[in-house]
Amino acid sequence: MDEKRLKLNLPPWHVPYLEKHRIMELFHELTRELIIQQPVDHLLFIKQILYRAAASVGISRVIILDSPKVNTAEVALQIAQQTTHHVITEDMLLKTCGVASRNDLKPGALAVCLSYMLHMEEPQNHGWILVGCIKTAAEAQKILQTGIVPTHVIHLIPPFMPKLDELLYCNVHAYWPGYRREIMAIRELFKTKLTEIYLRQRFIHEVVKECIDVIKILKSIGCPKQIRCVILGPRGSGRKTQAKLLVQKFNFVHIDFPKLLCQQWNLQNKFGETLRAQKDELCFRSDLMAQVLNKRILEDDCVNQGWVLTGFPFNTTDFKYIDTLDTPPNRVIFLECDLNICRERVINRRFNVYSGSVTDILKSPEMIALKRLGTHPKDKLGIVNAELNYYCEQYGALRNYCGETGFVINADQPERWIFECILSAIAKGNLAAPPRNPCLEEDQTASQSSSDISDADKTMRSSISEPVTQGVGFFHDQV
Repeated sequence: MDEKRLKLNLPPWHVPYLEKHRIMELFHELTRELIIQQPVDHLLFIKQILYRAAASVGISRVIILDSPKVNTAEVALQIAQQTTHHVITEDMLLKTCGVASRNDLKPGALAVCLSYMLHMEEPQNHGWILVGCIKTAAEAQKILQTGIVPTHVIHLIPPFMPKLDELLYCNVHAYWPGYRREIMAIRELFKTKLTEIYLRQRFIHEVVKECIDVIKILKSIGCPKQIRCVILGPRGSGRKTQAKLLVQKFNFVHIDFPKLLCQQWNLQNKFGETLRAQKDELCFRSDLMAQVLNKRILEDDCVNQGWVLTGFPFNTTDFKYIDTLDTPPNRVIFLECDLNICRERVINRRFNVYSGSVTDILKSPEMIALKRLGTHPKDKLGIVNAELNYYCEQYGALRNYCGETGFVINADQPERWIFECILSAIAKGNLAAPPRNPCLEEDQTASQSSSDISDADKTMRSSISEPVTQGVGFFHDQV
């Protein structure tokens, strides 16, 4: 390689497109098929399988390993009822191969038969679950050589099973040494795909739910990624509190949208003049608010460090504009909290009129006498109620638009528990779900007229624009 030549670097603003449409995973599928099939005319082969490879990128392929005295077939069937996966059991395999006993089926013949079954239309389109089909390491090696590569391998661990890392020959069932030897070899072959699920004393529907949660997550393949997170929730649910914790943990850039809007409003440039010309109509212009956000998230610190957004979007129209930006969010988190709790948090909040620090007068009533505290204009009961009502009106549409790309977290719990759940959502890989499509069901115009907006919408959004018209200097660190 010529050291004088510049290295090919992927521009950061191209990465979101690769993530959204799973381009890296698509190339991985094409490469895998090329290596396995080794066609004479590779260009013609790629053209022929491109559609099938693109369709299979977001589909889970699952192997459930055998466990002693565990009805893995029933678990697989219940998973398939909710995920539409195609289940292939040992009985189906023997019937297709035309043999009466498993002892009559050699590993090579098993792999060829499975390959034939898995290349049918239903497994190709909906994904598949193999249960009871892989019992030895030789069979596992053969299916891998044939090109049957799972995305997930699940091992159900019953509470009565001896520990696999302990070599036991006494006080165990006669089958155990042989089972342990084979299962350890199989686990080693699939170690990058393996997930252990401990059954404990749980009901089957609880085990099935955990399996489905595991299957939904697809590992990213070779694509650099920065977290771009949106935290949605009613006022008082703790959005900004959690955003600040994420900043401390990961050094993300926190984008407080109302504060950002105030800053852009006061700029003495052409864009600032455009915003000020809208006056009270600005907060009904989803296109302009998306431009405000886009200018910020394309700055170097957001591109290199990742970002977490609070205070925006307000509805699905806003969200669709965000999804058309160069770097749309790749994590959407909904904080669900009882509205009475949210209301109580906000109306009992007071600000130090000198420093802007926040005090909860229920938790620290003595501070009322020690400090000069005031109520933020946006914390008036009428405005708070209007914002909570508006969020409730938009919540269903937002959840429907995000679909399975959104994570829902109960925000009635302690602050640290909520933060751990958010960390879990951020750490997970890509969801096996179609990406959000802002072009579908486009039933609203780019700029909305205030005459078409409900009274609750007007009250809520006017509360967002109040700091804009009053200037940037009065408290922006509320939840």
